[in-house]
Amino acid sequence: MVLKELGRNRLIIINYYKNGFLESCKGYIQKLNLHDQTIYLKDEKQNVLNIQLSWIHDISAVNR
Repeated sequence: MVLKELGRNRLIIINYYKNGFLESCKGYIQKLNLHDQTIYLKDEKQNVLNIQLSWIHDISAVNR
């Protein structure tokens, strides 16, 4: 059910741990690779970030 929601084209915020620090990014899901367990997120500046699923602390949708 969670993966189905990630497939929708909506703006989300992902809080994740990288190198021991909590980071946050806002953007749209570009690709969800379950084999590599990676989310590719396109931010507002059109940069594509790859985030491992195991790094994620929480995900929230942005209300408009």
